[in-house]
Amino acid sequence: MEKYATALAVSTRANKAAGPHAAHRSHFAWAVAVAAILMSATTVANAYVTPDNLKQGLDGNVQLGALATFGATDSEAVSARSTFTYRAERWEQEFDAKLFRSASEAVVIRRSADGEAILDNEGQEIKDLIKSTTNSRRFVSTQSRLYFTERHYLFGIADYDTNKPANLDRSTRQIIGVGYKLWRTKNDLLGAAVGFGRKQRVEVSGNTENGGIGYLGLRFKRALTEKSALKLDVDSDFGGDNRYTEAEVSLSWKLRDPVSLKIKYEARFNSTVTDPLNQFARGLEAALSINLSLDVF
Repeated sequence: MEKYATALAVSTRANKAAGPHAAHRSHFAWAVAVAAILMSATTVANAYVTPDNLKQGLDGNVQLGALATFGATDSEAVSARSTFTYRAERWEQEFDAKLFRSASEAVVIRRSADGEAILDNEGQEIKDLIKSTTNSRRFVSTQSRLYFTERHYLFGIADYDTNKPANLDRSTRQIIGVGYKLWRTKNDLLGAAVGFGRKQRVEVSGNTENGGIGYLGLRFKRALTEKSALKLDVDSDFGGDNRYTEAEVSLSWKLRDPVSLKIKYEARFNSTVTDPLNQFARGLEAALSINLSLDVF
């Protein structure tokens, strides 16, 4: 199971413009709101009843995917993801890990400083094979959820992300908030969460971001037939100088229990991207892959 999140933000830019006192008032308002949520959760916790369709104990899922293209430029990509969740009454603990690696190679004509093609002794153009690693992403996350009703919960998230070929040395987040999850079956659910926290982002180029963020998350999964399901996940944080969003849309088809075939489109982009479906947009990382998914528990 993936993160159910997407982002509701603290307007850091507005706070900066209004001065430090406005920022302090905004942070105080957030703290009061969270305190109110905690007190409300305490008063209704005793009324919690574990949903019958919410499996207790450990469950997990492992996905492996690959994609290759050939032409003037050859590229290949491999991805892996593992998600494990442990549930005990009103408590859930989720661990999520992702790996994505892509590389490309292209044959280019060697040229002089004037842009002219360089020829060999036989008068043929000299060509070079250029290889490069375009992505090497590693992401780990843990999320704790404490349900104070059958559908509402408090959560805390801590994660770490790195992708040096894409100019990301490291990114860390710590977030707390409240969420809602409507369960029908494992393949038919709706969830959303809002929160706030802190984020540090360090780029390979040396640029850094460090400060408060707001968070909003969304998870939707719908069984289309007995064997197929549509899934949408969105995770977004914003505040400070930029907004970062990660979205995933997938269509899965169960081959034979517990193995499924999944076609998945993933996109990661910041606030400078206006069209996340445009794969050539600057600041957009996107991948379409075919995956095998295995339920291990």
